[in-house]
Parts: sequence; C-alpha cells; structure tokens
Amino acid sequence: MTLINLTFHNHARISVQAQIFTGRTLISTCVASPGEICVLPVDTDQFDIFFKNSATGWEVARKLNNEARTLTLSQHKGRYILT
Repeated sequence: MTLINLTFHNHARISVQAQIFTGRTLISTCVASPGEICVLPVDTDQFDIFFKNSATGWEVARKLNNEARTLTLSQHKGRYILT
C-alpha cells in the first residue's frame, strides 16, 4: 500500500471540512479556514471527497471517483466551485 497526499486549497469564504471516503469508510479528514491549505493522506488511487461547511455541517461540494492530487474550493456569485 502506497500512501499519497491530496492537497486541498480553501479559497472559499467559510471554514471547510474535507472528508475522504473509500466506499463508506472515512479514511482522512481536515478542517481548513479561508485561505488555508491542508494535506490529507490517501492510501488508494480513487476516492470520494466531500466538502462541508465546518460550522453547519452542510455539504457544499463533492467529487466522486477522484484521482486528483490537488483540489481547490472557491466561491463565485454564491456558488462553490471545485477545481
């Protein structure tokens, strides 16, 4: 098993909790305030990642079957954009 890292850049105006799952198993999580970067360890090539408002727990974005190693969450006109 090879451990890799996913780098998450929070460019949104809220604190965000990032959670990585394989199936129903939570494998990594972090909370990033606006402008912060966090690195999440991942032990698989494909995973699902969910981004939640850390204050309310509401989901703001998700990326299923992800293979990226860097993700950025930003806001534009009230919408969350994941790149």
